[in-house]
Amino acid sequence: MVKDIDTIYGKMVRETNKQMGSVKLPGRFSLEKAKKLEHIRIKTYDRILARELRAIPKQFPDFDQLNQFQKALVEVYAPLDRVKAEIGKIPAILRIAASVRDEALWRIARAKKLSEVKAARQMYLGRIWHVLKKNKPTFDFLRKLHRVVRKFPKLRYDEKTIVLAGFPNAGKSTLLRALTGSEPEIASYPFTTQDLMIGHFEHHFQRFQVIDTPGLLDRPVESMNPVELRAVAALQHLADVVVFLFDPEQGLDEQRDLLTKVKEIIRAPVIVVLNKADLLDDPSAVARRVGAELAISAETGEGVEALRERILRELGWYHG
Repeated sequence: MVKDIDTIYGKMVRETNKQMGSVKLPGRFSLEKAKKLEHIRIKTYDRILARELRAIPKQFPDFDQLNQFQKALVEVYAPLDRVKAEIGKIPAILRIAASVRDEALWRIARAKKLSEVKAARQMYLGRIWHVLKKNKPTFDFLRKLHRVVRKFPKLRYDEKTIVLAGFPNAGKSTLLRALTGSEPEIASYPFTTQDLMIGHFEHHFQRFQVIDTPGLLDRPVESMNPVELRAVAALQHLADVVVFLFDPEQGLDEQRDLLTKVKEIIRAPVIVVLNKADLLDDPSAVARRVGAELAISAETGEGVEALRERILRELGWYHG
């Protein structure tokens, strides 16, 4: 976790005080002895502060090495150039802290009175706090960014990915289970209160990833906030194919509008499917009405294998 400025400063002071308690110099107390002790103290402050600051960039990945989906997730939070610029401020802060250290050591070395030695320490502590406080927005930014990076979904980026879309209660999670034969894994999606639901299936020793995005690809774009819009846009770097489920029990015109928006946002091929065919007298007629290629029932399994074959053909991986 990236620490805030109060924690960094407090840690620097507390650890230094603790370590100074075990420092013993020979001889009676004198100005020279006080100067040596303060020299050690300032160097200890500086060493602990540098350790804390250098630890911050190490908590982030190499952003140039992220895949396009991960980069897009970062840019939901902030432009990548700004992210790099904020992280790049840490070495600059370290250089300023080093110059404050050197000035404090210079003052201590030339002190003629005990009060001047103490004043050098106060100068150091005051200047360091000023530097940290001045850069508080950077530390706050990096703290929030780190929470985002830690929540990157645990996905397999080497697997072809099928993204499910459609209205709430259209049967996406049921279809995910039907396609994968297991309960979905849950992964946090940064920036939103939603989760990703993830499953996998194999075909001729090749694994495929199926993802449902509840709360994202199941409502009109007009009702999404800017963060959600960018989060959805990030999916275009992840989806190799989209399966859009129509629910015959909900408004078909509204679902057509959502399908149009999904196609605008995610430019992967879209397979349109009518679900809940088991509830219909003439599923073929409804499928033609909504432009669905297939009519299935995720609940009963009817048509699921045909859908799997259609997905694999779209991905160029079908082997009968």
